[in-house]
Amino acid sequence: MTSAQVHTFLEALEALKQDYTCGVCLEMCKKPVTLKSCFHLICEEHLKKLDKCPTCHTRITENDAFKDDRLEACIYSAKELDKIFTPLKLNISTLQSSKVDDSATTVGNTTRIDKITKSKAGDKESSKVSTKSNKKNSKNENLTVASSSKSNKTLEKRNNKGDSALHVACPLQKVDRSAELLNEGANPNTSLLSVASSSKLNKAFEKRNNKGETALHVACRLGKVDKVVELLNEGANPNTNDNAGWTPLHEVVQNGRLDLVKLLLQHNTLVNVPGQGNETPLHEAVRYNHKDIVEELVRHGAHLYARNCKGETPVQLASNEIKKVLEEAAENILQTQGANVTHISELQTELDFDDIRIYCISQFRTVHNKLKTLCKHHNNMHIETKFTKKVTHLLLDTEDDGVCTPNLDVLQGIVYGIWILSSQWITKSTEDKLEPFNNYEVKGVGTTKFNGPKNARYNKYKKLPGLFNGCHFYLHNFNTNYEISKTIILNKTILSKLITDADGIVLRRVPNPELIPEAEQLVPYHAKKGGKLDMCSHYIIFKDMYEPMYNMKHFKALPVGWLIECIEKYELCEPE
Repeated sequence: MTSAQVHTFLEALEALKQDYTCGVCLEMCKKPVTLKSCFHLICEEHLKKLDKCPTCHTRITENDAFKDDRLEACIYSAKELDKIFTPLKLNISTLQSSKVDDSATTVGNTTRIDKITKSKAGDKESSKVSTKSNKKNSKNENLTVASSSKSNKTLEKRNNKGDSALHVACPLQKVDRSAELLNEGANPNTSLLSVASSSKLNKAFEKRNNKGETALHVACRLGKVDKVVELLNEGANPNTNDNAGWTPLHEVVQNGRLDLVKLLLQHNTLVNVPGQGNETPLHEAVRYNHKDIVEELVRHGAHLYARNCKGETPVQLASNEIKKVLEEAAENILQTQGANVTHISELQTELDFDDIRIYCISQFRTVHNKLKTLCKHHNNMHIETKFTKKVTHLLLDTEDDGVCTPNLDVLQGIVYGIWILSSQWITKSTEDKLEPFNNYEVKGVGTTKFNGPKNARYNKYKKLPGLFNGCHFYLHNFNTNYEISKTIILNKTILSKLITDADGIVLRRVPNPELIPEAEQLVPYHAKKGGKLDMCSHYIIFKDMYEPMYNMKHFKALPVGWLIECIEKYELCEPE
């Protein structure tokens, strides 16, 4: 086993361990259960305490989770492999840290060692750092999984359950056989990770026509397979919405193109992106009675209980025949969307490094001066003097625990889903290298329990509707400024902007609870399933004291503090 093969195997093992890690205790799962809403794994003991996934913050829906008896054996095998290879991993880590030249590291990305070769003269190991990925790889690279340097297709043959040889070896706890298969090129992530054709998304393909369609939208709509393959290989984003909210996946599902559906799913396509009316591709496949596509989507992680704006789920819309297809496909999941979301967030973070537009509200002059200096040395950095939608990063001062003081700029930044970073990111960065964003993202707003910045950012990466989607607000008596705190002073204009930017609707007149127009009878996308706001489409927002006290299923009166807390958490909070 060569050094390069060992390194590749260790990368694959780390990816496997990450997928088997509980999002609550951050350890390898004990008695694992799979959340049906997002297919992330957690320990069974944590399930009753949760109302949302600890990894992606997706609401846990009815029929909370399911067990797979094979998972526990797979996790045991992963642990055993980790024990065997941990000493080797430590040796390689030591070698990397001593040999890799920091100046060759690509800014903002984890350094990856592609080859470790021995020199003839001194028989010493040296490393070569790859600073740029070649986007124009051969067509065969489409079928290469990101964590493997070379996959052996002969080992990907499946049985009637869809299991490869590696799937069979892991549950049976055949550690030696698992290691042998991985060494021969078996793909350890066949059922977990989408195929990646490009190491980076390419903004050049995001140009749109008057319908908001990208070139990939058009190629998918017209069914041009060769063009779709070319665009995906060049880094076109398969998850972009057009003006109507449709993604390329929606387009091919509506046209019944199973071949293009499979192709998109091999390129990190998110299957649960809501389109017009919050219809997911699975909703569309069920409506058009495309059985094969229904099966393919569910086997790749489509949510059976995703609600559209009317509260309808694919299961509710399905005929008896389609329901059988849904049930059978749900028992044979090939991959989860958790791996896709993680990969997409990494690609989006790379894009965020390409064009950094900073609005800085730090109180320290040294931070502003350092920022100006860094902008002169990094062409991808720009300072914005006004807080507009062009801003990609909000820079502010934080406490030692990484918590920031809530203010209007922070609330607006959360609503936009941008990076909200501690000013330490500037002080730690240098003229040669910018620090990674993740290390300096604020840990909370006012408290570590209010983690709106990260929740909002992931919501944007997953292409989900804004926080107040499906909600209508009437702002009662906010014509003058109203001080919530010294840093948050609100009026009707400010509140209206926060609401509309978060995908909500502001009403000019007081709504009549008994005469809500049919077009406004919507289901809040981010409401907790079965919670108090599950069907609540209309809200009257008062100041501290409010009368009358509306508390109907579809109509509620709530204080403005509730609205602000929702933004700070980026969560449609349950009213007390």
